[in-house]
Amino acid sequence: MNILYVEDNKINAMVMNKMLTKNASNVVIAENGPSALEIVKKSSLDLILVDINLGLNQMDGCELLKRFKKLELLKNTPIYAVTAYAMPGDAQKFLKLGFDKYFSKPVNFEKLLSAIAKVQSKMNNKKSEH
Repeated sequence: MNILYVEDNKINAMVMNKMLTKNASNVVIAENGPSALEIVKKSSLDLILVDINLGLNQMDGCELLKRFKKLELLKNTPIYAVTAYAMPGDAQKFLKLGFDKYFSKPVNFEKLLSAIAKVQSKMNNKKSEH
């Protein structure tokens, strides 16, 4: 399974990479919106995880989501918010913007891996239909 994780914090990116690759996922890290947009044009992705705050004066995760949604090649790709925004109402806000799921930091890896397993299962079902 090919996963793009958009995260400007190198430690967070390293931890997520370690957790996801343990579970047989291929993880590509992008540090900012422009590099994420380049990666999606060159890669076949099954899931995208996006941090909301991508650094000062940078495109944030919400703007990046809008740009991803305009790309035909991502129309069936789930996009999850993975963010430190964890106040009451934040989950609803990000889901309303168009993220498929919301995970607050520190990430509950059990819940994230469960959500990823569901994506994997859907992919496997689609492959077996063809």
